[in-house]
Amino acid sequence: MSQELVGINLEELCIGTVCKHPVEDRRGVLLLGPNASITSDVIKNLRDREVSELRIDSRDVETICAEDASPIALAVERGRKERIAKTTPLKDLLVDRYDEPLCVERGAELDNGMLLAKQQFGLLRQQLRENVVLATDGFVEIANNYAGSLVEDHDQTVGVVGAAAASCDVDDRSVRMAVLGMAVATEMGLTGQQILEIGLTALLHDIGFNLMGGAASKPVELMNEAELWEYRKHPLVSVSCVAEVPHVSEGIQIAMEQVHEQFDGSGYPRGVKSHRIHNYARILNVVDSYLQLIFPTNERRGIIPHDALGLLLHQAGRGLFDPRVIRAFLHIETMYPLGSIVELESGEMARVIRRPRTGFAGPVLQTTAGNRIDLGQGETTLVRPVCDPEVDQIRLCPSVLGNVLWHRSHPRLKVG
Repeated sequence: MSQELVGINLEELCIGTVCKHPVEDRRGVLLLGPNASITSDVIKNLRDREVSELRIDSRDVETICAEDASPIALAVERGRKERIAKTTPLKDLLVDRYDEPLCVERGAELDNGMLLAKQQFGLLRQQLRENVVLATDGFVEIANNYAGSLVEDHDQTVGVVGAAAASCDVDDRSVRMAVLGMAVATEMGLTGQQILEIGLTALLHDIGFNLMGGAASKPVELMNEAELWEYRKHPLVSVSCVAEVPHVSEGIQIAMEQVHEQFDGSGYPRGVKSHRIHNYARILNVVDSYLQLIFPTNERRGIIPHDALGLLLHQAGRGLFDPRVIRAFLHIETMYPLGSIVELESGEMARVIRRPRTGFAGPVLQTTAGNRIDLGQGETTLVRPVCDPEVDQIRLCPSVLGNVLWHRSHPRLKVG
């Protein structure tokens, strides 16, 4: 069984230790073979090659700073542990709002955040027209604000920003990707800095469309093979837009390029697979696929979130997505995603506002009359998910859900 690759900084390599498994850079290029000794010359050589980030086998994480390491290695390891102690997973900072209703003021702030983000995208387009993209500070601030919203009320933030709507343009989807991606990363235990980097990756990953003209204007479902070939270059164009921008790290650029790569190697632009895909990209790929399903296309209406999630789970079983990311996504959305509508045994409609304390099937609801219902307490029975009357939605019949063939790169639904 293949092991997970873990990202570390070059400074975390300890002199005097041995990496028993191959070491790669963030692009999957082999740097060191198995059983390589970490010496000062090795580190100097990597530094001369401008390698700052490495991927090592998870089994080497502990042994890379072995007890018999040199005094220099042990000193480096002590410093590494001190740095780790200062980086807290965002999940540990979340405020527990389970027993609280949704906050009207917070909802207005989230809506206003989308408007501010669209203004920032407008400014970016102006800079791209003038070929003078110098900074991404505005997008860093957007990611930071939404990360703060997740801390203050995770469920309301995901429920408002990640809910289906009547329409969704490229800017809207990028913001929604950022928020859902940061929520998934939070569930997976990533640190605050990593959360912000994922948010920035999502916000910037499709900006190349602004330079591609007709190649991006036609719906993907209606493109021929030649047009698809051109379209699939857009991640590379996006990266070129920020290649010289300070603070957009190599890791973020790699993740931007790989958002549309699939875990089974069937994605684009390079067809890389599995753990050779940046962790940020694997997270955002799942989120982007979910958003693509719940919003309408030229070929179909949007799929209700419950069924869209079910379709993702079936496709994950076929190897399309990272299983770890799928599990985390299921934890943040549950079987009845936040913001979606369900029907109760009384015939009354209610909206999902909170995740269950445990499990995936007993969320907290708010009825159309404003009453709170905790399904985890057995207060009533949920009959079925329903289409949102304000969104053009359809259901996928449960009996055919497992037979639906869908691919992120070829989004037309087919029944096998």
